[in-house]
Amino acid sequence: MDMYFNVNSFRSLNSPYAWYNFACVRIDFVWVDIRESKLIMLVVDQNREKMVVVVPSSLIGRYLERGMQGRLYFINHFKLNSTPDDFPKYEGYNFVDDQYVIIVNQATRFTLLEPVIENHFPTYPLVESIEYLMRNPHQRNLIDVVGKVIDGHLLHHDCSIDLLLRDQSGYVIQLILNGGPEALPFKLARSIQEKWIIYVSRVKYRSRGGMNFLDSTSISRVAFEPVMAEANAIRVIYG
Repeated sequence: MDMYFNVNSFRSLNSPYAWYNFACVRIDFVWVDIRESKLIMLVVDQNREKMVVVVPSSLIGRYLERGMQGRLYFINHFKLNSTPDDFPKYEGYNFVDDQYVIIVNQATRFTLLEPVIENHFPTYPLVESIEYLMRNPHQRNLIDVVGKVIDGHLLHHDCSIDLLLRDQSGYVIQLILNGGPEALPFKLARSIQEKWIIYVSRVKYRSRGGMNFLDSTSISRVAFEPVMAEANAIRVIYG
């Protein structure tokens, strides 16, 4: 007989044999993997941890046009999968470092929660420090970064923007924002001039010529002066 659990933390999802209900998640990102014919969602729990939800091709139509990104949902009736072949990737990079993904089935239901809850639920996932990233360079996961812009300029050969970010650890890393991230050019210019704090999601950690740097992707998102614990720590240290 299958076991059935009601949970509110991704840490409680630990069995591929059980059925689960999840109390509340924020859908951080929705993406269609055309090559694999799947819809991928990145979801965030109350502890700001991330997990991947995989919607099979037969059910994509149920979710694609619902405008779910950024909203809060109760998820009813799902299982986990730990088969590596089912773990979605973007250009060879994993979306998260986890042993499970949530698999949507015909009976799974996403129920929209009351907007008032959004005031008390995290907007951004946890972000590792730049120090951690530089001490663990051999990553094949898409990562998020938050830091104070300390310098920046336009790379004229491809219209990318080269930034230097510093966070609360004191470490500095180069971030190349390619043309894809959804960010208004004048805001990027102001972030350089006024040394704003920015958050950038789903970037690659790369090495070239012995130098480590972050490289944005076409699915990266930029937020300026985000309200999150990591940004608050940077403000306390650097103003």
